[in-house]
Amino acid sequence: MKTSDLIEIFPSISGAQCCEPNSGEDTGCCEDSQNFYEESLELKEQLKEHFDKSVNVHLYNYDISMDRVMAQKKLSELIKQRGFQHISEDTILKYVTPAVVVNGSLVSFATKPHLELVVKEFS
Repeated sequence: MKTSDLIEIFPSISGAQCCEPNSGEDTGCCEDSQNFYEESLELKEQLKEHFDKSVNVHLYNYDISMDRVMAQKKLSELIKQRGFQHISEDTILKYVTPAVVVNGSLVSFATKPHLELVVKEFS
C-alpha cells in the first residue's frame, strides 16, 4: 500500500468561551473563529493545487466533536515534545492554534501559516 504525505491544518479559535461547547455566552468570537476557518480552508485549497493533489490535506473542523478531540490530543502531544508541558489539553487550541503539522512534525504554531512555509518542508 502506497503511503502519501499528510498535511494537517489546525485553524485558530478565539480565546473567549463562546466557542466552547455548552457555553451560553456570545461575544462574537465564534464569528472570528469562522473567519479563521475560512482562511485555513483557503490555505488547504492552495496546498492541494500546489501539490497537484499528491498530498493529503486535512483541515480540522472544531464544530465536529471528533475533530476537536483529535486536534486537542495531537497538538498536546506535539507541544509537549517541544517542551510546553504546562499547556493543558483543555486549553491547547486556545494557545497553540493556528498550527500546521506535516507528516507528524509540528511546522508552525501560534502564528498564521503561509503556503511557502509548508512547501519548504517538502524541499
